[in-house]
Amino acid sequence: MSFTLTGNIQTIATKLTTTNVTALYTATKRTTIVSLIAAEITGNTPTLTLELYNGTTSYYLRYQAAMTANGIVTIDTPFVLNTGWSLRATAGTADRIDIVVNHLTSDAAAVGSFMPMNQR
Repeated sequence: MSFTLTGNIQTIATKLTTTNVTALYTATKRTTIVSLIAAEITGNTPTLTLELYNGTTSYYLRYQAAMTANGIVTIDTPFVLNTGWSLRATAGTADRIDIVVNHLTSDAAAVGSFMPMNQR
């Protein structure tokens, strides 16, 4: 799969300082999330949940999955958050995970094309 992204990329960094669900980004307009990097920063193996939330229902990208000590989790396939949706995270243990989200400004465009695996 290949993508052409146009627009300005903005970065939001969040420390998961609690075990409560934490909003990483809430779309005030339809927004393309370009990438997400979660880093375990204490040499431990906390669990991490990443979800899309529409105000009623959660759609999980990762659910209570153990991170490796000093490891990272990356999501580098762009996806869209519709207006009012949130990208949220929950850490199994507080103060062990930092997350960086890169997104296009909400007026930017993303155009994707798909190439089947057998044609690569």
